[in-house]
Amino acid sequence: MSDTILALWTRIQNLHIEADERGATAVEYGLMVALIAAIIFAVVGTVGTQVQGAFTKLVGKF
Repeated sequence: MSDTILALWTRIQNLHIEADERGATAVEYGLMVALIAAIIFAVVGTVGTQVQGAFTKLVGKF
C-alpha cells in the first residue's frame, strides 16, 4: 500500500516539475519572439525609408 502511495506521490511531483518547465520555456520563446519582432521592425523601418527615397528619386526623373 505504501509503495502505491509513494509511486503516486512521485508521479504527482513529476507532473508539477514538467508544468513549471513548460511555463518557463513558453516565457523564453515569448521573449525570443519579441526580440525578433523588434529587430524586424527596426530593419523594415530603415529599409522602408531607403526604398521610399529611391522611389521618390525615380518618380522625380519622369
